[in-house]
Amino acid sequence: GQFYVEFLRYANNDKGLGIVLTPHHIADLFAELADVGKESVVLDNCCGTSGLLIAAMSKMIRDAGADKAAQDRVRSSGLIGIEFQPKVYALAVSNMILHGDGKTNILRGDCFTDSSRVSKLGKPTVGLLNPPYKNKQVQQDKEELAYVFNNLNSLALGGKCVAIVPITCATAPSGAIANWKKVLLEKHTLEAVMSMPIDLFHNSKTTVVTCVMVFTAHKKHPKGKKTWFGYWRDDGFIKTKHLGRVDLAGTWNGIKTHWVDAFRNREVIEGMSITREVTSTDEWCAEAYLPLNYEVVDEVALKAAAKQYALSSASMIISEEEDYE
Repeated sequence: GQFYVEFLRYANNDKGLGIVLTPHHIADLFAELADVGKESVVLDNCCGTSGLLIAAMSKMIRDAGADKAAQDRVRSSGLIGIEFQPKVYALAVSNMILHGDGKTNILRGDCFTDSSRVSKLGKPTVGLLNPPYKNKQVQQDKEELAYVFNNLNSLALGGKCVAIVPITCATAPSGAIANWKKVLLEKHTLEAVMSMPIDLFHNSKTTVVTCVMVFTAHKKHPKGKKTWFGYWRDDGFIKTKHLGRVDLAGTWNGIKTHWVDAFRNREVIEGMSITREVTSTDEWCAEAYLPLNYEVVDEVALKAAAKQYALSSASMIISEEEDYE
């Protein structure tokens, strides 16, 4: 299974397969944030090569322990995926089989027209997704938040949805994205948004700045509710010449534990997290609300911030010109 993941990464080195692989450690993080367990039914409505489903399955099997019946249930009915592209669908099914999935419930189809097929397989309690990123130059491309809304609508009441989307989905104050933000808040609850590392998708040769959004399904966002915002820009991974982006110092497990604990307890930590009541016209990111400590601003810090801003701006421009799958 791990060999197959590496094969996909190298085979898609020139984006010939048209896929962007969710980094393995982020897929594991998703499973933690969604609290998936042996009783969960997990849906990825744009599953790509099934990376998120495999991460969820791994955590569910661990939760089942020595309970063979629970393990069998996870493999037979605990995982549901939908993939539109025929070639990627074949990769998804192969990936699931190689990772020990006993009955692959991966559907070939369009999540916007085939949602009834999902309900026949079970009622998902968890949604995980890394949707196709919209090419701004292709008018018919759907907004990323449309996929998030589709996933949420398929979940059971109170189900949790975790999605990674471009940061522009959180910051746009008007237009199509703002309209989707409004629709989402009218039907579902925005629990948290976490700003992710700028070069997170470096290993897929893709430059796009992202954030993770967490929703509770079918519960209108209450007036007065505060959403938790996390600043998760540093995951400890370092870009290397031959290995790509890797956890060179072995700090990821500690960082992940710190992040997940802070998220679960909705901790307000200086420089890292804050809570705010927001609407569809507000920015959904920590950077907009974390207070600045001007005492640490000197010439060195100012130059570093300027370089980071320049890289971030260039990343956003590039992401709007490319077609991500």
